[in-house]
Amino acid sequence: MNLSMTPAVKNLLSLLLLAFSLVDPTAAQEPLTPPPTDENGVLKVEVSFLLVDVMGILDAEQEIKADLFFRLHWTDPRLASEGAESRFLPLDSIWAPNFQSTKNRGAREMLPRVAMVDASGGATYTQRLTGRFGASTYLANFPFDRHQISFPFFFATSEGVVEYAVEQGPVVEISNLLSTPDWEISGASMSTEPLRVSEALPPVPSATLTIQASRITTHYIWNTILPLIVIVMMSWTVFWAPPAQIAVQFGFSATSILTVIAYRFALANQVPPLSYSTRLDVFLNGAFILAFLALLEVILTARLIYRERVAAAERVDLHARWVFPLLLVAVAARAFVL
Repeated sequence: MNLSMTPAVKNLLSLLLLAFSLVDPTAAQEPLTPPPTDENGVLKVEVSFLLVDVMGILDAEQEIKADLFFRLHWTDPRLASEGAESRFLPLDSIWAPNFQSTKNRGAREMLPRVAMVDASGGATYTQRLTGRFGASTYLANFPFDRHQISFPFFFATSEGVVEYAVEQGPVVEISNLLSTPDWEISGASMSTEPLRVSEALPPVPSATLTIQASRITTHYIWNTILPLIVIVMMSWTVFWAPPAQIAVQFGFSATSILTVIAYRFALANQVPPLSYSTRLDVFLNGAFILAFLALLEVILTARLIYRERVAAAERVDLHARWVFPLLLVAVAARAFVL
């Protein structure tokens, strides 16, 4: 996917600027009934998308903040004129496809509702939506997750007689102006498969923009995973402390357990409540179990010291020095590799 600004995109943006200056609000009322269809009884509509920016992907809210252009092009012979120049007409004064987003959560229209109509009756309507959209994401691989985030739009019609043939337009792209710091948006595609809004209703004509988003994991590796590994390793210092110093060993073990619990609370607001575990959950649970096992080892050596079996307590510490690192490697492999 070429993320540079192509000539088609530049032409689209130039068209938007021209629309602001040439729209005629006093234009005569044009037909509001559907235009004549082709020989197959369908109305062809071209749809284009341009994703200008992604301001953030909100995991906990299952939303994406985006800046999105869409463009519709259709032909209405009743709008043909003898003049050679195109004209701009208010969208409310002519018939136009009712193009709606199924995941709009407050995104606003930023451009005037006008259509550019050429001499042959070809009409083009361009709109910009900025704000929040729904983004259902499967977070089992968090924080090493990748998602296909869709922006589904459908054609709503009250006439009941318009059959659409949705086609991909000349622009389906991502701009090079993306500002989201923790995600990489790597590509975009478009589907024109009919959309089933409800099981009780038949499929409706639609156009869906889908983007590929990969989470940038550097923050989580350096600020969550590595510190947690250090905390778990800190609990192993009890294996080198003299078995008789029970108070010191209990202090290190309890501190490690409480720190792991604090990490879990700190990360709880970054993902929504899920019915399944993420990779980070598996690692957090494994770290908690390892810290708890280190505490149990302290209790075991304390009981051996109480029974005056110092040599046995030292052997337990000696074996724990290599068993626990192997367990940590196994937990990390289970969480992030398998």
